[in-house]
Amino acid sequence: MTCQIAVDVGGTFTDIVLQDGTGRVRTYKAPTTPGRIVDGILDGVELVAADLGLTRKTLLADCAKFTCGTTAATNAILEGTYARTGLICTAGFRDTLLIREGGKQDTYNIAIDYPAPFIPRHLTAAVTERINAEGGIETPLDETSVLAAIDRLKAQGVEAIAVALLWSIANPQHERRIGALLDQHWPDVPYSLSHRTSPTLREYRRTSATAIDASLKPLVRRTVNELEGRLRQAGLAGVLTLVTSSGGQTDVDEVMDRPINLCLSGPSAAPESARSTIRAEGEAACNAVVIDMGGTSFDISIINDWQIPMHREGVIDGHVFGVASVAIKTIGAGGGSIARVDAGGFIHVGPESAKSVPGPACYGRGGMRPTVTDANLARGFLDADNFAGGTMTLARDQSVAAIEAHVAKPLGLSVEEAAGLIGLTVEQNMVAAIEDITIRQGIDPREYVMVAGGAAAGLHVVPMARELGIRKVFVPPVAGVLSAFGILVSDIKSTFSLSAPTATDTFDYDRINTTLATLKAQADSYLDRMKVAADAREIQFSAEARYRGQVWQLSLDVDMAQIPDAAALSTVAEAFHRLHQKLYFVTSTDPIEFTEWTATAIGKLPATAVDHGVQGGAGDARPAKGTRAVFMRELGGRKSIPVIDGTRLRAGAKVEGPAMIDQPLTTIVLYPSTTATMSKNGGVWIDLL
Repeated sequence: MTCQIAVDVGGTFTDIVLQDGTGRVRTYKAPTTPGRIVDGILDGVELVAADLGLTRKTLLADCAKFTCGTTAATNAILEGTYARTGLICTAGFRDTLLIREGGKQDTYNIAIDYPAPFIPRHLTAAVTERINAEGGIETPLDETSVLAAIDRLKAQGVEAIAVALLWSIANPQHERRIGALLDQHWPDVPYSLSHRTSPTLREYRRTSATAIDASLKPLVRRTVNELEGRLRQAGLAGVLTLVTSSGGQTDVDEVMDRPINLCLSGPSAAPESARSTIRAEGEAACNAVVIDMGGTSFDISIINDWQIPMHREGVIDGHVFGVASVAIKTIGAGGGSIARVDAGGFIHVGPESAKSVPGPACYGRGGMRPTVTDANLARGFLDADNFAGGTMTLARDQSVAAIEAHVAKPLGLSVEEAAGLIGLTVEQNMVAAIEDITIRQGIDPREYVMVAGGAAAGLHVVPMARELGIRKVFVPPVAGVLSAFGILVSDIKSTFSLSAPTATDTFDYDRINTTLATLKAQADSYLDRMKVAADAREIQFSAEARYRGQVWQLSLDVDMAQIPDAAALSTVAEAFHRLHQKLYFVTSTDPIEFTEWTATAIGKLPATAVDHGVQGGAGDARPAKGTRAVFMRELGGRKSIPVIDGTRLRAGAKVEGPAMIDQPLTTIVLYPSTTATMSKNGGVWIDLL
């Protein structure tokens, strides 16, 4: 078995990357089949096999590893298609999911309704028990109340159970006993225990994560079992792995045990893809704003000095899922985002999407409302006869009709002006989202390069970068399938956490070192199960830390597997001071409190020389495909500009804007006062003058 396949299932397209035994990378797109993501994956594999002149069975039999990223978990939360879930909690705490942390997600918007709890109160059952903050048992578990809760939830048609008891992170004895009672009295119901799912200090976040995890178990188990079963039936002989919210890949058993780790599964791989391609360019430094604009969503992430920021603040549809994840901001802005004009005459683009079915009006599948893709086609930015790698032909007349009816006429504009306005509006939405994750978090985007990924990003990246003051843009050779390539090159990874509160002035060396040793054993056991060689293993330790009196913790890297003495503790404390100074420009002499400890188990993949098929030799070859009439405000209207065949550009070739570079899965629009340079690896560097 020689090849590897990575798949990213999006809302509109399923992206596929194949790397053969020589390191050559091939990229593909296939329409996602709504509600039947496995069909879309197999259709995509069929497309790859046909391109290689193979049968699907032969291709899969030659596949050593098949890795998949999917938005199935995220979409289930957004669409409310998760399992009917019950919550078992400590008596007196039935409203934890309702009260949350006492505020709304947008504190300053009084028009936003207070969100409904993830699990409604009538499906929440309280049991008699109480453990204190030190782990002592104040009130023993009343098993009669547990059995009554089980009977009640069973009668209410519950399909999954979340168990979240007060201070179970200090002593999980009662949660474990409830798990045993569920195994005995309701063996078919999947359940999640909060001390295993999210052993965090905060009651709401731990309960929310546990509720989400339990609610996803029936769906994820069905989906993963179907995926593995049909892939095996179709001929897959290699290993099947899935990408998690941390940006790493793991086995199917791990995902089915903790399906919450699938939240943001696909987008989490985008920054790793950007980092990998920038490293291949030979860059000495890497500070990047990574954007991934697909058909349905627009994802933004950051790379700081080669590091990909992680957090536990992940939110989907207003619900905190609270597990370790890549810091990503997502908005509804993509090629399928629908444009509309409200009663006041204001234009809006997104977040509603046409998705793959019925899709934009130009798809000819019944979509009647204009989308960003329709606008880009109407203003000449897309080749109607060569879309999505030549797998689709677009109908420009249907785009024009949709834009005219829903945007141009209501605003008294021409179709081209309306199309330009749609493009400008979605760009402003995306710029605002980028500002949220950069400027509003103390990051100056002018000091960063912008990495443009996703099939639609190349059409919009230059005006967005210019608005933000960014002077350099990089379009990777795998831009059209950015996350899928990140899935291909991502390491094996899983995290293990335990709550063990202590502080620098009263540090409990025995307890913390026992905790760290336990975490290391869990990480080693995981890497054993994943069959990671000893020389490819890495275990990274971190802690949630804060100054005494602070409300929120910071995630602090701890570069040691044990903290044996005061000198080692001083090193950890100094690292926290530096982190706090970097983030908030201030430090304190107050003691540092540690609330939670984490070990991240990493299995490093062997480095592989990736061949993107770029022609060797520097030069200024400009293989023109001709010209295309485009509507661009910067040109004063509709003008003809050169169209360059990106597949034939030699390394070192330069293209001056205005121009367009057509690549198989994306198109790059170069505005006036821009220069694009083809790199040796097939990437395109754009300088904004």
